[in-house]
Amino acid sequence: MNTGTILILVSLALSLVSLYFLARGAAGNAMAKTTARRLFYLSGVSITFAVILLFFAFISHSFQFNYVYNYSSRDLPLAYLVAGFWAGQEGTFLLWVFILYILGFFIIRSNDRDECLVMSIITVSQIFLLLVLVIYSPFRYLWQAHPEQFAPGSIPPDGAGLNPLLQDPWMVAHPPVLFLGYAAATIPFAYAIAALLRNDFSTWIARSYRWTLFTMTSLGIGIFLGGYWAYKVLGWGGYWGWDPVENSSLIPWLVLVALMHGMIVQRRTGALVRTNIGLALA
Repeated sequence: MNTGTILILVSLALSLVSLYFLARGAAGNAMAKTTARRLFYLSGVSITFAVILLFFAFISHSFQFNYVYNYSSRDLPLAYLVAGFWAGQEGTFLLWVFILYILGFFIIRSNDRDECLVMSIITVSQIFLLLVLVIYSPFRYLWQAHPEQFAPGSIPPDGAGLNPLLQDPWMVAHPPVLFLGYAAATIPFAYAIAALLRNDFSTWIARSYRWTLFTMTSLGIGIFLGGYWAYKVLGWGGYWGWDPVENSSLIPWLVLVALMHGMIVQRRTGALVRTNIGLALA
């Protein structure tokens, strides 16, 4: 077990303990709320070091890691070495967790009335992603992933390289913006859960509207960048290929657009209360 995997495990353990104190904090225990905040910060520090470590592994050509070996090589420019971080599943999940920590920090700083409930949903999301990262760690050694090809301790001189279609400037910008939208979508969902638990279907709209607008905007920009990239580089003959990767971002964006307009209607007329809860949950 290496440092990167240990950092992920530490973050997972802290998140699980934090979830317990968040539950107590939601019940009105002020000390538990403070403890949950501190545990969240410590967990965030742990995952931040894991992110830095993976970036350093790409830049320093640490091909002993299976993930680095699969998505980089010595001839890649620095920008594409950085983009290799989110070229595969393990890296994108780590990026997703990291963005959730950043968003959670802003929720804590806002000192929202439903902080503990909202942070509980964010923490549960992180726990699921961290469990995946424990099983499919970006810090797994090459000889652990391919024991039939590589002897323990052997480090190849070069990596397999990045897919030529991914060696484009849009690869540096498109995935992080898209995953910012994916991560931010957790917050309107969390506010809807809090509204259901508190049986308060009016005040959550005002507090989650800005997050819904932010999520819709970031996801929309990510979709636009991806569509332009597909048209410019991949040669699909249009801005949209209707493949699952594109649809998985379009469908939640359409729901978010509907939710944003529903929130405006509810704030002005008081209508669409159940519809907005349903859209936020969706």
